[in-house]
Amino acid sequence: MRLTRAARRLALACWLAAVACLVTTAAGIWGKGNGGDGVAALLSTGGLPHAWAALMAAVLALVTSAALAELARMLGRVRPDALFSSAATKHFRRFAGLLMLAAVLRVVLPAAARLWLASQSGAHSASLEFNGDDLLSLLPAAVFFFVARLFDEAARLEDDQRSIV
Repeated sequence: MRLTRAARRLALACWLAAVACLVTTAAGIWGKGNGGDGVAALLSTGGLPHAWAALMAAVLALVTSAALAELARMLGRVRPDALFSSAATKHFRRFAGLLMLAAVLRVVLPAAARLWLASQSGAHSASLEFNGDDLLSLLPAAVFFFVARLFDEAARLEDDQRSIV
């Protein structure tokens, strides 16, 4: 019972985080960026045109929010009698996949945009920068993906055990 309540609270936190991610990104894209009112969301363009940076930020926010929504859906399916139900593990697998996609896009999109802009301007070289934090974010995403596979196996074993009894 405590596990179920904790899962429900975490699910609510995930839904709120998903909405906050979208709202903050939208404020950064369309906001004026001045801190005159005390709080401001700023879009860091990293030297890219604002429209490109805004598009990348929007894509990342959508994928990240979708991942959080899948995690919330998985947490909403936690039951004391079926911790590793196939429905719950399906949502966790989607969460892990979307989180991995977001981590990869965070590394690839800025580099691809810089290469495209350099080729369009006729430049024969482009400066690509990779943030160590972005590269490091691939590791937890990969771990979550591996844990999702473990959950799938646990769900299969649980189903086998129930069919035997």
